[in-house]
Amino acid sequence: MWKTFGNDTNLSENQIALVHATYTQVKDLPVHRLLVERAIVAVEKQDNRALYLVFDQGFKEMGPVYPLALIYCLYPHLETLYSRLGISNQVMAATLSDISIWVKTYERQHAGSTGLDRYWWICRHLCAKVLRLGRLQFEQGPFTFPFAIYYDSLLQRYRSFALGAIHCTFDGYIAQEEDADWLTTFSVKNGLLLGHEVDQSLGSISRNLVEVPSDRLLLVCAQTDPVTFVHIPEGEPLTPSLVDASLSEALEMFSPSLFVCDSWLLDPELGKALPPEGNICHFMNRFQKFPVAFFVPQIFDRVFGYGAGKEDVLAWKCTTSLQREVQAHLRNGGIFRTMGGFIPNRARLR
Repeated sequence: MWKTFGNDTNLSENQIALVHATYTQVKDLPVHRLLVERAIVAVEKQDNRALYLVFDQGFKEMGPVYPLALIYCLYPHLETLYSRLGISNQVMAATLSDISIWVKTYERQHAGSTGLDRYWWICRHLCAKVLRLGRLQFEQGPFTFPFAIYYDSLLQRYRSFALGAIHCTFDGYIAQEEDADWLTTFSVKNGLLLGHEVDQSLGSISRNLVEVPSDRLLLVCAQTDPVTFVHIPEGEPLTPSLVDASLSEALEMFSPSLFVCDSWLLDPELGKALPPEGNICHFMNRFQKFPVAFFVPQIFDRVFGYGAGKEDVLAWKCTTSLQREVQAHLRNGGIFRTMGGFIPNRARLR
């Protein structure tokens, strides 16, 4: 089973050796056996929150390699779960390959030491909540953002409206209450929708109120409605053909009303900083945007390093063209934001 575990998780021989050594050290410990029992129950129930608590205890009590040893112990139960759900071995292996990405991230942050501390995220893979289909990952869940998305039968396009009581900056992005310049309002009554529309190109909320006859609006997605979330694992280019194939596979598997994503990769500011014909801008332009709350733009973490802030980025010794382009745009007054967006499934309108 070690060979299959290594192949599917994409861990190196040295990493597997460390996991094996940790497993050998803990396999007869009562606390380990108890954690394995609890983890098996959580996997069978697809309860990623309960599974996280097991991993968290193991990490804190037995060290950063232990979560990988625990995944090894769970492996037969993961195969059973994926098989029961009708998910192929190929998709399972692709999904679990995300483990190696986060092990490499841990090594970069800890001077080359092996470990896994993003188990809160990996638990969703172990419970088959997040699945990798080709280039992208997908996860079903409730729409958690404060917007209502409609299809306007007269204009024949999708329109997004902010719900009420959202604190906004002067230019229509979500703010903390103490930094807000104005507050949204929203209602649907007496045959009219009254609200602030989202500019789906910029991802900002208009300060102007609009009225739209509600009989021409088809509600596509309200807050808490089920959608399919898109996640973008690092390590490969966002080649348009690969993204197309992933979305097509997910459409067939999930048939969602919307694909939804929030990421630095959806920021319209990228269109000013990067080549418009490049893979990143092509991916960004697939989505109809809406603003999301954030403290530090995600692009600083993902492009420069975890924990990087604006001043770090401005002073960074760049080693990639992406870093240089982002840094130059920031120095020239550009403003980056984490952004949300959606891709509609137009087939659901028929």
